[in-house]
Amino acid sequence: MRKLWPLALLLAACGAQDVGGGLDPLRLTATALPPAYLGEPYQAVFSAEGGVRPYSFGLDGKLPQGLTFQGGRLSGVPKEKGSFALILTVEDAAKNSRAQKLTLTVSDPPPPRLTLVLPPAQVEGPFLLLARVEGREAVGFQLDVRLPDLSPDLASLKALSPVHLLDYDPQSRLLRLDMAFPRPLKDQEAFRLLLTPEKPLTPRLSPQVVLYDKEGKPSGQVPSRGRPFADLLALAQNWGREGKELKGDLDGDGKVGEGDLRLLAQGYFPKVQAPPPGEGSGKEGAP
Repeated sequence: MRKLWPLALLLAACGAQDVGGGLDPLRLTATALPPAYLGEPYQAVFSAEGGVRPYSFGLDGKLPQGLTFQGGRLSGVPKEKGSFALILTVEDAAKNSRAQKLTLTVSDPPPPRLTLVLPPAQVEGPFLLLARVEGREAVGFQLDVRLPDLSPDLASLKALSPVHLLDYDPQSRLLRLDMAFPRPLKDQEAFRLLLTPEKPLTPRLSPQVVLYDKEGKPSGQVPSRGRPFADLLALAQNWGREGKELKGDLDGDGKVGEGDLRLLAQGYFPKVQAPPPGEGSGKEGAP
């Protein structure tokens, strides 16, 4: 009986190896690659099922500069744009193999966005307008939005950053809000503001928004202002600091704070021009 023990142990080991999919055909689980963005960290981890473990992965084709493949993982920071045709292969311990064609697309990163959250149904009483910076890091934004049949409570504004300037023209119903952050942020609430409908309605707004990415570049045409957004950003980046020749120290007192923000506010928002006929007259959804 003792002579049978090695054979029994070998059969037990083979049975343990097949448990969990070892008897199933080998296959790759990757069917597509997530998009990559120029200058942003990227990672894709490949896996397989079935066959006999362990697996060995290979990747053929030209990779964009900045990306490397090792041990079933594609990672790095891409430095060139384009579409790259690749062939992913896997081989199991029994020398079975499978291959899958994949395409990696590298493009410019999309700009950050400011998402306004409104009640989805009709409202009759006051409600909160919420705004979130999402998608990509941003150092600030400029917002122009008309509020047809809505009255804003300016004193209710709760802003993520103390470095912001707010203006509302009752005649045109144009609300303007510029905000700068001390450091880049994303996926956070930027502000909330209480609005009161003048009649029962389902809120619909058409905002004009320019966000500034982590490099300070605007995402669109910059709105009309009396001072460049860079002046507001300088205050945010040095807010609360003390020292000589600080950017944002507009009153020259050696520190950056509320006094400098008040100086910047003077003439910051130009006078609002009268809207064209039909706009700002209480029509819901007017831009």
